[in-house]
Amino acid sequence: MRRRPEILSVLRGARALAALVFVALLPATARAQAVSASPLTAFLDCRAHGCDRDFFVTELPYVMWTQDRLDAEVHLLVTGLQTGAGGSEYTIALLGQRRFAGRGDTVVTTVPPNSTDDARRRELARVMRLALVPYILRTPAASRLSLAYEAPAASASGPRLRDPWNNWVYRAAASGSGGAESRSSEYGIEAQLTASRITDLWKIVVEGEFEYESNSFELDSSTVEFVLRNWELESRAVRSINDHWSVGAGSGISMSEFENQDFSAAAEAALEYNFFPYREATSRQVIAAVSAGARHFDYAETTIYGRDTETRLMARMLVAAETRQRWGSLFASLDHFRYLHDADVYSIELDANVDIRLTRGLSVSFGANAEKVNDQLYLPRGDASDDEVLTEQRALATNYRVSGYAGITFTFGSIFNTIVNPRFDLF
Repeated sequence: MRRRPEILSVLRGARALAALVFVALLPATARAQAVSASPLTAFLDCRAHGCDRDFFVTELPYVMWTQDRLDAEVHLLVTGLQTGAGGSEYTIALLGQRRFAGRGDTVVTTVPPNSTDDARRRELARVMRLALVPYILRTPAASRLSLAYEAPAASASGPRLRDPWNNWVYRAAASGSGGAESRSSEYGIEAQLTASRITDLWKIVVEGEFEYESNSFELDSSTVEFVLRNWELESRAVRSINDHWSVGAGSGISMSEFENQDFSAAAEAALEYNFFPYREATSRQVIAAVSAGARHFDYAETTIYGRDTETRLMARMLVAAETRQRWGSLFASLDHFRYLHDADVYSIELDANVDIRLTRGLSVSFGANAEKVNDQLYLPRGDASDDEVLTEQRALATNYRVSGYAGITFTFGSIFNTIVNPRFDLF
């Protein structure tokens, strides 16, 4: 019992030392947690379907939206993917800059299929509003923030009902177009039907499409009509193996007057590897895939190789990369296809596009596509007539296809102009 005063003395000394340390650190802590006198600045980087910058500006008035990411304290990078039901899943990455450098948050939300553009943008605005709260708390607008919660209906709190459709989603669409002048007329009909079942483990898709196009021209002595019909029915099934590997199989039948095919059928099996986990697909992915199978053709006219019908083995190799980062976006792919009966019958396609933000207000974009074509087994004998060439009624022989584009954008002036004025936007 005689040592108790000594123990109490030691405890008092420890508390006194801790108090001194706290007092010494208090100014730095206070500075770190202090509310900034300036409003939050943010940059919206969103090209997904449903993004409406003007709407977000009006719905989040306590945020100063900048024209360039380098002027912002928070970079909102929004990416989207289609869900199995046909809706959209949006991933919003909040990347801290300036006083929030080193901080990052990610939120995910989904919208159901057939949602209107207004429903999409309102859901994105709602999630952005919540995700920005930790940043707004460091601004003068914090004193005006409040949180509201909408309790679910009593019936919604019960057990989740079993899906009677078992994750199957069906879509049907049809459209028509037409036009006429004094000496010409045109019209077209399209129809699509899709059935899909998408889960974490399986992806099953069946798609059908029909197209009909008619072009009529009144010449000096006669009227000429050109008609093109095409239809196809395809199916594929993909099985997830793990975070990086997938295996799949596909088949299809089709008819194409443009490609001289009364009937064709194909089947193949494929294997795909993603160097990044599939859950990161909204921001980056690098895949390598291989497939092998066979195709059968019944031709409308005898081909340049003297064939009316044929069945050929085929193989395909694909390497593709895609990323969406704060500096911009990049996509590139190399696709090699060949028939196995002849080493000289193949095609190689290179496709790439990039959008880079170089510095404040300045961005450049480039795109290119180049294809070595040597697999047109379906070309009919004989030369195409002038009418067929001008009206694109049949595929033409070629050994290459190339295309490209380049663009530059430079924005300067006020970096905080967030005023929305929709007058004459539709004029």
